[in-house]
Amino acid sequence: MRALLQPAYGEADTLTVGDAPIPTPGKGQVLVQVAAASVNAADVFLMRGVPRMVRLGNGLRRPARRRLGMDLAGIVAEVGSGVTRWQVGDAVFGQGIATFAEYALAQESHLAGLPQGVAPEHAATLPVAGTTAMRAVEVAKVRSGQRVVVTGVAGGVGQFVAQLAALRGAEVIGVCSGRNVERVRSLGIGNVLDYETQDPLDTATPYDAVIDNAGGVRIRDWRRVVARGGSILPNSGVRGPDGGALMRVFKAQWHGLVASQRVRVFSGTVTTERLTELGHLLATERIRPLVDTMYPLDQAPEALAKVGTHHARGKVVVTIPPTRPVAT
Repeated sequence: MRALLQPAYGEADTLTVGDAPIPTPGKGQVLVQVAAASVNAADVFLMRGVPRMVRLGNGLRRPARRRLGMDLAGIVAEVGSGVTRWQVGDAVFGQGIATFAEYALAQESHLAGLPQGVAPEHAATLPVAGTTAMRAVEVAKVRSGQRVVVTGVAGGVGQFVAQLAALRGAEVIGVCSGRNVERVRSLGIGNVLDYETQDPLDTATPYDAVIDNAGGVRIRDWRRVVARGGSILPNSGVRGPDGGALMRVFKAQWHGLVASQRVRVFSGTVTTERLTELGHLLATERIRPLVDTMYPLDQAPEALAKVGTHHARGKVVVTIPPTRPVAT
Protein backbone atom coordinates (compact mmCIF):
# COMPACT_ATOMS: atom_id res chain seq x y z
CA MET A 1 0.00 0.00 0.00
CA ARG A 2 0.98 3.66 -0.33
CA ALA A 3 1.67 5.53 2.89
CA LEU A 4 3.33 8.64 4.29
CA LEU A 5 6.74 7.66 5.70
CA GLN A 6 8.76 9.49 8.35
CA PRO A 7 12.42 8.43 8.40
CA ALA A 8 13.53 11.15 10.83
CA TYR A 9 12.32 14.08 12.91
CA GLY A 10 12.26 17.37 11.04
CA GLU A 11 10.20 19.49 8.72
CA ALA A 12 7.86 18.25 6.01
CA ASP A 13 10.71 17.89 3.52
CA THR A 14 11.91 14.87 5.52
CA LEU A 15 8.66 13.03 4.70
CA THR A 16 8.13 10.79 1.69
CA VAL A 17 5.23 8.82 0.25
CA GLY A 18 6.14 5.23 -0.56
CA ASP A 19 5.22 1.59 -0.16
CA ALA A 20 4.51 0.01 3.20
CA PRO A 21 3.02 -3.35 4.27
CA ILE A 22 -0.70 -3.47 4.95
CA PRO A 23 -1.07 -3.89 8.73
CA THR A 24 -2.88 -6.87 10.23
CA PRO A 25 -5.55 -6.15 12.87
CA GLY A 26 -4.94 -7.61 16.28
CA LYS A 27 -7.42 -8.37 19.02
CA GLY A 28 -10.02 -5.61 19.24
CA GLN A 29 -8.67 -3.86 16.17
CA VAL A 30 -10.16 -2.98 12.81
CA LEU A 31 -8.38 -2.49 9.49
CA VAL A 32 -9.86 0.49 7.66
CA GLN A 33 -9.46 1.28 3.98
CA VAL A 34 -8.90 5.01 4.38
CA ALA A 35 -10.80 7.51 2.26
CA ALA A 36 -9.74 10.66 4.11
CA ALA A 37 -7.51 11.62 7.02
CA SER A 38 -7.19 15.10 8.50
CA VAL A 39 -4.05 16.71 9.90
CA ASN A 40 -3.82 17.75 13.55
CA ALA A 41 -1.30 19.95 15.33
CA ALA A 42 -0.17 16.81 17.15
CA ASP A 43 0.91 15.32 13.82
CA VAL A 44 3.18 18.31 13.27
CA PHE A 45 4.65 18.00 16.77
CA LEU A 46 5.37 14.32 16.11
CA MET A 47 6.84 15.13 12.72
CA ARG A 48 9.25 17.65 14.26
CA GLY A 49 9.82 15.85 17.55
CA VAL A 50 9.18 19.21 19.22
CA PRO A 51 8.35 19.85 22.01
CA ARG A 52 10.82 17.17 23.08
CA MET A 53 8.34 15.48 25.40
CA VAL A 54 6.47 14.12 22.34
CA ARG A 55 9.46 11.85 21.71
CA LEU A 56 8.79 9.91 24.89
CA GLY A 57 7.57 6.51 23.78
CA ASN A 58 8.22 7.39 20.13
CA GLY A 59 12.02 7.36 19.99
CA LEU A 60 14.33 9.99 21.43
CA ARG A 61 16.66 10.30 18.42
CA ARG A 62 14.43 9.11 15.55
CA PRO A 63 10.77 8.09 15.32
CA ALA A 64 10.20 4.46 16.16
CA ARG A 65 6.88 4.15 14.34
CA ARG A 66 7.94 6.21 11.31
CA ARG A 67 4.33 6.79 10.33
CA LEU A 68 1.94 9.66 11.05
CA GLY A 69 -1.80 10.31 11.19
CA MET A 70 -4.60 10.01 13.75
CA ASP A 71 -7.94 10.94 12.16
CA LEU A 72 -9.61 8.83 9.49
CA ALA A 73 -12.79 7.99 7.65
CA GLY A 74 -13.24 5.01 5.37
CA ILE A 75 -14.52 1.45 4.99
CA VAL A 76 -13.85 -1.53 7.26
CA ALA A 77 -11.64 -3.93 5.31
CA GLU A 78 -10.91 -6.54 7.99
CA VAL A 79 -11.68 -7.11 11.67
CA GLY A 80 -9.49 -8.66 14.33
CA SER A 81 -10.48 -11.22 16.91
CA GLY A 82 -13.03 -10.13 19.48
CA VAL A 83 -14.48 -7.34 17.33
CA THR A 84 -18.27 -7.40 17.48
CA ARG A 85 -19.28 -3.84 16.67
CA TRP A 86 -18.01 -3.64 13.07
CA GLN A 87 -18.17 -5.79 9.97
CA VAL A 88 -16.33 -5.70 6.65
CA GLY A 89 -17.92 -3.06 4.45
CA ASP A 90 -19.09 -0.75 7.26
CA ALA A 91 -18.47 2.96 6.67
CA VAL A 92 -16.75 4.41 9.74
CA PHE A 93 -14.77 7.38 11.03
CA GLY A 94 -12.64 7.89 14.10
CA GLN A 95 -9.13 7.76 15.48
CA GLY A 96 -6.61 5.34 14.02
CA ILE A 97 -2.90 4.62 13.87
CA ALA A 98 -0.71 5.92 11.02
CA THR A 99 -3.75 7.06 9.03
CA PHE A 100 -1.97 8.86 6.16
CA ALA A 101 -2.07 5.64 4.20
CA GLU A 102 -4.35 3.53 2.05
CA TYR A 103 -5.02 1.26 5.05
CA ALA A 104 -4.79 1.93 8.78
CA LEU A 105 -5.59 0.19 12.04
CA ALA A 106 -8.00 1.50 14.67
CA GLN A 107 -9.30 0.24 17.98
CA GLU A 108 -12.90 -0.92 17.77
CA SER A 109 -13.89 1.57 20.49
CA HIS A 110 -12.31 4.51 18.63
CA LEU A 111 -14.70 4.31 15.66
CA ALA A 112 -18.27 5.31 14.93
CA GLY A 113 -20.53 4.72 11.97
CA LEU A 114 -20.29 7.30 9.21
CA PRO A 115 -23.70 9.00 9.08
CA GLN A 116 -25.56 8.73 5.81
CA GLY A 117 -25.00 11.75 3.61
CA VAL A 118 -21.81 12.87 5.40
CA ALA A 119 -18.72 13.04 3.21
CA PRO A 120 -15.68 11.13 4.52
CA GLU A 121 -13.60 14.28 4.05
CA HIS A 122 -15.84 16.12 6.50
CA ALA A 123 -16.16 13.29 9.02
CA ALA A 124 -12.36 12.93 9.10
CA THR A 125 -12.06 16.45 10.55
CA LEU A 126 -13.92 15.48 13.71
CA PRO A 127 -12.19 12.76 15.76
CA VAL A 128 -9.32 14.54 17.55
CA ALA A 129 -10.39 18.17 17.12
CA GLY A 130 -14.08 17.50 17.75
CA THR A 131 -13.66 15.40 20.87
CA THR A 132 -11.11 17.88 22.24
CA ALA A 133 -13.65 20.64 21.68
CA MET A 134 -16.35 18.62 23.44
CA ARG A 135 -14.09 18.19 26.44
CA ALA A 136 -13.25 21.90 26.45
CA VAL A 137 -16.86 23.05 26.77
CA GLU A 138 -17.40 20.40 29.47
CA VAL A 139 -14.37 21.43 31.54
CA ALA A 140 -15.24 25.11 31.13
CA LYS A 141 -18.81 24.30 32.21
CA VAL A 142 -20.20 26.40 29.36
CA ARG A 143 -23.89 27.13 29.70
CA SER A 144 -26.56 29.40 28.32
CA GLY A 145 -26.03 33.13 28.73
CA GLN A 146 -22.30 32.99 29.39
CA ARG A 147 -19.72 35.05 27.53
CA VAL A 148 -17.10 32.65 26.17
CA VAL A 149 -13.92 33.69 24.36
CA VAL A 150 -12.45 31.21 21.87
CA THR A 151 -9.03 32.09 20.47
CA GLY A 152 -7.71 30.33 17.39
CA VAL A 153 -11.35 30.10 16.39
CA ALA A 154 -10.53 29.42 12.74
CA GLY A 155 -8.30 26.48 13.66
CA GLY A 156 -9.05 22.79 14.01
CA VAL A 157 -10.18 22.73 17.64
CA GLY A 158 -11.31 26.34 17.93
CA GLN A 159 -13.95 26.15 15.21
CA PHE A 160 -15.67 23.23 16.94
CA VAL A 161 -15.36 24.77 20.42
CA ALA A 162 -17.12 27.89 19.17
CA GLN A 163 -19.94 25.95 17.54
CA LEU A 164 -20.47 23.62 20.50
CA ALA A 165 -20.45 26.54 22.95
CA ALA A 166 -23.01 28.36 20.81
CA LEU A 167 -25.22 25.26 20.78
CA ARG A 168 -25.19 25.45 24.59
CA GLY A 169 -26.58 28.97 24.37
CA ALA A 170 -23.38 30.86 25.15
CA GLU A 171 -22.44 34.21 23.62
CA VAL A 172 -19.26 33.28 21.78
CA ILE A 173 -16.52 35.83 21.11
CA GLY A 174 -14.18 34.37 18.52
CA VAL A 175 -10.63 35.62 18.03
CA CYS A 176 -8.70 35.11 14.79
CA SER A 177 -6.76 36.99 12.10
CA GLY A 178 -8.61 39.46 9.91
CA ARG A 179 -8.51 37.19 6.85
CA ASN A 180 -10.55 34.58 8.71
CA VAL A 181 -13.22 36.78 10.28
CA GLU A 182 -15.85 36.26 7.60
CA ARG A 183 -15.17 32.51 7.42
CA VAL A 184 -15.82 32.21 11.15
CA ARG A 185 -18.96 34.34 10.90
CA SER A 186 -20.22 31.90 8.27
CA LEU A 187 -20.40 29.32 11.08
CA GLY A 188 -22.98 31.48 12.86
CA ILE A 189 -20.48 33.13 15.23
CA GLY A 190 -21.52 36.78 15.07
CA ASN A 191 -18.95 38.36 17.40
CA VAL A 192 -15.51 37.78 15.88
CA LEU A 193 -12.46 39.87 16.79
CA ASP A 194 -9.50 40.47 14.51
CA TYR A 195 -6.57 40.15 16.91
CA GLU A 196 -4.47 42.34 14.62
CA THR A 197 -6.69 45.35 15.29
CA GLN A 198 -8.83 44.37 18.31
CA ASP A 199 -7.58 43.35 21.74
CA PRO A 200 -9.73 40.66 23.43
CA LEU A 201 -8.40 41.94 26.77
CA ASP A 202 -10.12 45.28 26.10
CA THR A 203 -13.56 44.48 27.48
CA ALA A 204 -15.86 46.31 29.88
CA THR A 205 -17.82 43.16 30.70
CA PRO A 206 -15.93 40.20 32.19
CA TYR A 207 -15.88 36.90 30.35
CA ASP A 208 -17.18 33.72 31.94
CA ALA A 209 -14.73 31.44 30.16
CA VAL A 210 -11.68 31.61 27.90
CA ILE A 211 -10.64 28.64 25.79
CA ASP A 212 -7.26 29.72 24.47
CA ASN A 213 -6.20 27.65 21.47
CA ALA A 214 -3.62 30.19 20.30
CA GLY A 215 -1.46 30.80 23.37
CA GLY A 216 -0.79 34.42 22.45
CA VAL A 217 -1.98 35.88 25.79
CA ARG A 218 -0.48 35.25 29.22
CA ILE A 219 -2.67 33.36 31.67
CA ARG A 220 -2.18 36.13 34.21
CA ASP A 221 -3.59 38.64 31.70
CA TRP A 222 -6.67 36.49 31.04
CA ARG A 223 -7.28 36.49 34.80
CA ARG A 224 -7.88 40.26 34.65
CA VAL A 225 -10.88 39.87 32.32
CA VAL A 226 -12.45 36.59 33.45
CA ALA A 227 -15.09 36.74 36.17
CA ARG A 228 -14.49 35.22 39.57
CA GLY A 229 -15.39 31.54 39.38
CA GLY A 230 -14.98 31.55 35.59
CA SER A 231 -12.74 29.25 33.59
CA ILE A 232 -9.43 29.74 31.76
CA LEU A 233 -8.36 26.80 29.60
CA PRO A 234 -4.94 27.08 27.90
CA ASN A 235 -4.84 24.71 24.92
CA SER A 236 -1.85 25.40 22.69
CA GLY A 237 1.39 23.55 22.11
CA VAL A 238 2.94 26.53 20.31
CA ARG A 239 5.53 28.65 22.12
CA GLY A 240 4.05 31.95 23.33
CA PRO A 241 4.47 34.57 26.06
CA ASP A 242 3.98 31.91 28.74
CA GLY A 243 6.72 29.77 27.17
CA GLY A 244 6.42 26.40 25.49
CA ALA A 245 3.82 23.69 26.02
CA LEU A 246 5.36 22.20 29.17
CA MET A 247 5.96 25.59 30.80
CA ARG A 248 2.36 26.57 30.01
CA VAL A 249 1.13 23.45 31.80
CA PHE A 250 3.22 24.32 34.88
CA LYS A 251 1.97 27.90 34.87
CA ALA A 252 -1.64 26.77 34.46
CA GLN A 253 -1.26 24.50 37.48
CA TRP A 254 0.21 27.32 39.55
CA HIS A 255 -2.48 29.81 38.52
CA GLY A 256 -5.07 27.15 39.27
CA LEU A 257 -3.90 27.14 42.88
CA VAL A 258 -3.94 30.90 43.45
CA ALA A 259 -6.48 32.35 40.99
CA SER A 260 -10.11 33.16 41.72
CA GLN A 261 -10.90 31.46 38.40
CA ARG A 262 -10.64 27.81 37.45
CA VAL A 263 -7.46 27.39 35.38
CA ARG A 264 -7.28 23.94 33.79
CA VAL A 265 -5.39 22.04 31.14
CA PHE A 266 -7.37 19.30 29.46
CA SER A 267 -7.39 16.75 26.66
CA GLY A 268 -10.07 14.98 24.67
CA THR A 269 -10.76 11.26 24.55
CA VAL A 270 -12.05 9.62 21.38
CA THR A 271 -14.88 7.17 22.04
CA THR A 272 -17.63 5.69 19.92
CA GLU A 273 -20.21 7.61 21.96
CA ARG A 274 -18.53 10.99 21.48
CA LEU A 275 -17.94 10.36 17.79
CA THR A 276 -21.56 9.31 17.32
CA GLU A 277 -22.77 12.54 18.90
CA LEU A 278 -20.45 14.63 16.74
CA GLY A 279 -21.47 12.70 13.64
CA HIS A 280 -25.13 13.37 14.38
CA LEU A 281 -24.45 17.10 14.82
CA LEU A 282 -22.60 17.12 11.50
CA ALA A 283 -25.31 15.15 9.69
CA THR A 284 -28.01 17.51 10.95
CA GLU A 285 -25.89 20.57 10.06
CA ARG A 286 -25.78 21.81 13.63
CA ILE A 287 -22.00 21.93 13.26
CA ARG A 288 -19.91 21.99 10.12
CA PRO A 289 -16.18 22.00 9.47
CA LEU A 290 -14.14 24.79 8.00
CA VAL A 291 -11.77 23.07 5.57
CA ASP A 292 -8.71 24.91 4.32
CA THR A 293 -7.33 22.54 1.69
CA MET A 294 -7.63 18.92 0.56
CA TYR A 295 -4.45 17.22 -0.62
CA PRO A 296 -4.12 13.82 -2.31
CA LEU A 297 -2.00 11.25 -0.48
CA ASP A 298 1.01 11.88 -2.72
CA GLN A 299 0.99 15.48 -1.46
CA ALA A 300 0.61 14.58 2.21
CA PRO A 301 3.96 16.24 3.10
CA GLU A 302 2.52 19.51 1.79
CA ALA A 303 -0.52 19.02 4.04
CA LEU A 304 1.75 18.67 7.09
CA ALA A 305 3.73 21.72 5.99
CA LYS A 306 0.51 23.73 5.70
CA VAL A 307 -0.56 22.93 9.25
CA GLY A 308 3.01 23.54 10.42
CA THR A 309 2.70 27.21 9.47
CA HIS A 310 -0.02 27.60 12.16
CA HIS A 311 -1.97 29.69 9.64
CA ALA A 312 -4.23 27.07 8.08
CA ARG A 313 -7.75 28.43 7.64
CA GLY A 314 -9.53 25.48 9.18
CA LYS A 315 -8.78 21.78 8.84
CA VAL A 316 -6.39 20.34 6.28
CA VAL A 317 -7.46 16.98 4.85
CA VAL A 318 -5.56 14.24 3.02
CA THR A 319 -7.71 12.26 0.59
CA ILE A 320 -6.93 8.72 -0.53
CA PRO A 321 -8.52 7.38 -3.73
CA PRO A 322 -10.03 3.88 -3.60
CA THR A 323 -7.67 0.99 -4.18
CA ARG A 324 -8.29 -2.71 -4.60
CA PRO A 325 -9.78 -4.39 -1.50
CA VAL A 326 -7.33 -6.09 0.84
CA ALA A 327 -7.23 -9.88 0.52
CA THR A 328 -8.81 -11.63 3.50
